[in-house]
Amino acid sequence: MSEVRHFTVIGAGIVGIACASYLQRAGFRVTVIDSRPPGEGCSFGNAGLISPGTCVPFSMPDLVWRVPRFLADPLGPLAVRWAYLPQALPWLVRFLAAGRPQRVREVSRAMAALHRSCFDAYAPLLKTAGADDLIRRSGQLYVSKKENGALGDALSRSLRDAAGIRAEPVDAAELRQLEPALSADYKSGLFFPENGHSVNSFRLVQVLAERLVRDGGELLRRTASGFRFDADRPVALLTEEGEMPIDRLVIAAGAWSHRLTERLGTSVPLEAERGYHVMLPDPGVVPRLPISNKDHSFAATPMENGLRFAGTVEIGGLDAAPDYRRAKVLLQHGKGMYPGLSTEGMTEWMGCRPSLPDGLPVIDISPKFPSVFFAFGHSHYGLMGAAITGKLIAELATGTAPSIDLAPYRVSRF
Repeated sequence: MSEVRHFTVIGAGIVGIACASYLQRAGFRVTVIDSRPPGEGCSFGNAGLISPGTCVPFSMPDLVWRVPRFLADPLGPLAVRWAYLPQALPWLVRFLAAGRPQRVREVSRAMAALHRSCFDAYAPLLKTAGADDLIRRSGQLYVSKKENGALGDALSRSLRDAAGIRAEPVDAAELRQLEPALSADYKSGLFFPENGHSVNSFRLVQVLAERLVRDGGELLRRTASGFRFDADRPVALLTEEGEMPIDRLVIAAGAWSHRLTERLGTSVPLEAERGYHVMLPDPGVVPRLPISNKDHSFAATPMENGLRFAGTVEIGGLDAAPDYRRAKVLLQHGKGMYPGLSTEGMTEWMGCRPSLPDGLPVIDISPKFPSVFFAFGHSHYGLMGAAITGKLIAELATGTAPSIDLAPYRVSRF
């Protein structure tokens, strides 16, 4: 019998664990390495949204006219730290360029293709791990204090129509019925019946990782800093514990992935979109649904351990200290949504989303080394895109025809 091939996955977030799980299901031996335990990056603090209806890019044609306001408000929905602006500028220029109408439509189609089967891709992983209770197809609600503000502009609506997304307008009276706890100040809503959320995205990663180990996988606390090459291919990882031999490799290291691809000869314009959350363990108000506040660009998600307000974008690099004033702004807006909210026991958090200028991830084989696979750059959509990404990486590894066209996610687009 031939020896079972081995994969090392760098990254123990939801994307890395999903890749490792699908590779294991495909018959590979798997080792996952990360400097932190499973799920302690973005998976610990994300908004928990799983939305097959997500197909509207962040970079849209009107965004360029709002940039001066973003730069002027350090606590707004999108902020750039002035000290970091020279480093961020090339990425920001590409980000704005991705808002050209034709490119927006291309990106939207790719987003819809990747996200539409997110629940189906999670199903076998959840079943094997006994974790079906961690993801709910609850529906999701957009809300706004403006008349028709939740509906979005004409381009957003046309993108959803083109993707066949079910989205039902909701007036003020219907909002009260759907979400009685919501402030009466909100005038418009948009309901997505096919969306859902995780009630604990951190525990989801932990449970999947535990299943991976029970099935023979290995988890190691290591930091990969580089590679040793032999015969023109990487044969070992350099870590603080010494060298680790590698056969095949997946780079799923989130916002740190570009530091590794650079050492493999592939430069990727990856930026850390720093996001914040406030967690209220006993809020006194329990929304029925996850809600996206379209006026202030954040989400309110009911979870098994409380109510989470999560969102905003701060461009400031990987290494800068958190600015928890941004979390306090989320709380302020949350209080405006839910009168009588209790903040006792509140905690704050910041994490770095791995974002590429067009908002699409890289799901690909390294152009330099056929034994190395890329799975990173999922921006705000790592939780919903993780399972399908894992499935696609396993298909690439086994030579199976990919479930979707991978051209939009190739690293060569940069």
